Amino acid sequence: MSMSQFFRASRVGIGRARTIIAVLGAGAGLVGCGNILEVEYPGRIPADQINDPALATVLVTSVIGDFECAYNNYFAGSSVQSDEFETANDNGSLASYGERGTNGDADDYVIGPCEANQSDFGMWVPMHTARFQSEDVFARLSGWTDAQVPNRTAMMATVRAYGAYIYTFMGETFCSVSFDKGPKQDPSASLVIAEQRFTDAINLAQQAGDADILNMARVGLARTEMDLKKWSEAQAAAAQVPAGYEKFADRGTENDRRWNKIFYFAVTVGAYVVADAYRTLAANDPRVLVADAHRGGWYPNIELWYTTKHPALDTPIRLSSYREAQLILAEALAQQGQTGQALTVLNTRRAEVGLSPLTASTQQDAINAVIDERKRELSFEGGHRLNDLLRYNIPWKIGTNAYSGRRYGTQTCWPYPTKEANGA
Repeated sequence: MSMSQFFRASRVGIGRARTIIAVLGAGAGLVGCGNILEVEYPGRIPADQINDPALATVLVTSVIGDFECAYNNYFAGSSVQSDEFETANDNGSLASYGERGTNGDADDYVIGPCEANQSDFGMWVPMHTARFQSEDVFARLSGWTDAQVPNRTAMMATVRAYGAYIYTFMGETFCSVSFDKGPKQDPSASLVIAEQRFTDAINLAQQAGDADILNMARVGLARTEMDLKKWSEAQAAAAQVPAGYEKFADRGTENDRRWNKIFYFAVTVGAYVVADAYRTLAANDPRVLVADAHRGGWYPNIELWYTTKHPALDTPIRLSSYREAQLILAEALAQQGQTGQALTVLNTRRAEVGLSPLTASTQQDAINAVIDERKRELSFEGGHRLNDLLRYNIPWKIGTNAYSGRRYGTQTCWPYPTKEANGA
């Protein structure tokens, strides 16, 4: 059993048991949570006892759990914020996400937790909770010895890789960032940290012989280098990811903290419908997984279209994959003027799913082809589309949302909080 399989099995066995660990000096960003981190594992452990190497497995499991909580909110909220869904509800908070009206004053956005019945897509506190946990647990593991903690190197690789992804997400789609009561910064500062953390994770995973975490970190590093426009580095990292590799964030039905939020809000609640453009793509591309529910949603008279990529409350969420790495590879090649090689990468995949090959007359045509292929291949997952909209200044929908009758707002990136969480 690999380390990642072990940690997943640990989470499954945990069930509903929770403990609350007081976090000393976590920063003002956790004010909305009372400066505590909720993690899922058995028993109750006083804060002064968590520096015990016997708890290493429990602490690493908590890092993964907090990451999956934040990622669930992030991927779902980012899909709704992008052009993949349309708001089809009249709830103020739910509607604001899909109509680009979320702002830094919104309690749900800033301090909303992971529980589906208590928050829509809370971003700031869940993201910083996961980030802080990864840093804190990595520091504890670094202070222990291999004799005290068997598989310590693999645990350190795991913690570094999951923490690095949080920095990448914040660097990709947040308007501004801050860490540990520090100053407000450009989001690129988060990407620089992510680059360092992924590099650490790769080195540690290689030492530990953990192929799963190694490839997870390689995809993450390729993604971060792409965001930083370090094209040769992105190419090198992406090219090392083996065919067939996939990594998922686990979901479950044992409590609403674990529900897949795209399924819950888009299907169970019916608050969002798949945008018309993606319905059109789905008619001719088997990678765009869309279906008509043949019923109404929030509004009974509006036909509910949803993505079958997430068909249930417990559907796992893909985090990283060979498919993503290949698209990063194609983009890096195109950006370096190697358009023929970029198209070969894209057309190899298109042939696999029965689609005709693409051509490109110019370098920009090849880059546009990559963006369009990612729109299809990675639709409704991972925040990829929102990242592309922001990176390439792709025009946003304007005017009136035909499903709600309200006008779209002007928000694009995720806003910096104006209360509660400043300086997190």
